[in-house]
Amino acid sequence: MMTLRKHSLSMYRSCQVGAVLLLWALALPGCGMFEGPPTHSVGHSYKQIGAEEGTHLRYQDPDRYTWQYPERVIKALKLEAGMKVADLGSGTGYFSFRLAEAVGSSGKVYAIDIDAEMNASIDKQAVAKQIENVKTLLAVEHDPLIPEMVDIIFSVNAYHHLKDRAAYFRNAARYLKPEGRVAIIDFREGAFRHFTPRRVLLEEFKAAGYALDKTHGFLPRQNFLVFSLAKN
Repeated sequence: MMTLRKHSLSMYRSCQVGAVLLLWALALPGCGMFEGPPTHSVGHSYKQIGAEEGTHLRYQDPDRYTWQYPERVIKALKLEAGMKVADLGSGTGYFSFRLAEAVGSSGKVYAIDIDAEMNASIDKQAVAKQIENVKTLLAVEHDPLIPEMVDIIFSVNAYHHLKDRAAYFRNAARYLKPEGRVAIIDFREGAFRHFTPRRVLLEEFKAAGYALDKTHGFLPRQNFLVFSLAKN
C-alpha cells in the first residue's frame, strides 16, 4: 500500500511539473495561444475555414481587435464614397466589409484571394449581410487580376507571402488610377513568425516604381505604409 501511495504521489508531482512546463512553453514567442492569428490565406498550407459550415476560425478571432485597430486603419486610409478598393489577400473578409461600408453603395471592394474557399466564405457573408458592393476575385500568385482601375490596393498581413514582390507590384501598378495608392500592413520583425522588415518594404517598393507617401505608427505589431506611384 505504501508503495502504491508513493507511486501515486510521484505521478501527481510529475503532472504538476509537466503542466508548468507546458504553460511556460505556451508563453514563448511563436508558441501556442500567444501566437498571433493568420489573417489571410496567401501562402498558408492549411485552411482556416470550416469545410461544411463555411465559418471562420482564427481569421476573425475577437482578440485581433485589440491590436489590429480596424476602425483606425479604415480612417487612416481616407476613403471616400464611390471609391474602388482592392483588398489583396482578403481571407474571410475581416477588412472587406469595413472597406465596403467606407466607400458606400456607390463604391466597390474587390476581395482578392488565391483560395477559392476563402472567397466562398466572403460570398456567403455578403448574401447574409445583404451587401452588394463586395465582389470576390480569384487571383493567381503573380497577378491580382483586378478587372478595372482602383483607387487603392490594400493588403494586410499578406505581403510577406508574395513571391518576387517588386515585380508583383510593378505589374499591379497598371490597376491603379493615376493618383492611386498602395497601402501595406504587415507584421514587424519579432511580432509574428511571418514578417517583413520596414527597410525591405521601402527597398522593394522603390524598385517597383513607388514612393513612400505616408507612414502610420499606431499599430503595435505591424508596419503600416502607404505608397503612391513615383513621379518621373
